[in-house]
Amino acid sequence: MSAFSFIACLLNQHAPVRRDVTWNGRAYIGHCRHCGAAIKRSARRSWRKRKNLSGEQYDIPTPS
Repeated sequence: MSAFSFIACLLNQHAPVRRDVTWNGRAYIGHCRHCGAAIKRSARRSWRKRKNLSGEQYDIPTPS
């Protein structure tokens, strides 16, 4: 992990692990490739940390 990706993650600007991104019926979800946080796509090329991780089944990415 480079210093720039660390700073981007601190500023809530994440990058997904592309092969693990899934559609849950509402949004694209996955995990950050740098810090491993659970993230959600808010706009095209814009990924933010997911706020409500209530443990609902549809919100968890399925492993391939």
